[in-house]
Amino acid sequence: MRFAVPALLAALVSGPAGAQSFVPTERAAIDLVRDRRTAGFTTVARTLAYAERATGGAFRLGGYRVDYRPDVPFARVRICYRLGLDPPTCGLAYRVAVNPAHVEPADRYNGLTRDLEHGPQAFLRALAREADLLRQPNFLRKVEAALEPFNPYDWR
Repeated sequence: MRFAVPALLAALVSGPAGAQSFVPTERAAIDLVRDRRTAGFTTVARTLAYAERATGGAFRLGGYRVDYRPDVPFARVRICYRLGLDPPTCGLAYRVAVNPAHVEPADRYNGLTRDLEHGPQAFLRALAREADLLRQPNFLRKVEAALEPFNPYDWR
């Protein structure tokens, strides 16, 4: 009986379930992110489409980029977008794994991804705030970034 337990564990791990990778293919990773339900009771794809319609084209979705690292068991999916006349950026990021399927924001407590997770209205407010920051002079942006850790208010 003592030898049966390790043999049973080895059979379970070496079976078809153990052979599956944790890292999804590019198409699967993108589909998992697009279909993710946010706290706003909608999907990421619907929130992005709503933002494009509500801003009148000021916010435009640029596509998805999947990044892999050989030493981590997940893929990072970046959502690229253009805000106003600025060059495109890939500032929205999610970590994705399969077996079991799991999607989570890359930075849960900061940035536009956090606001995207809170629903369409929160995401629109964050985009408006981001557009206001882009209109400021470069010197003022640097000062604001330096003072941000000491700001007692959360304007999101």
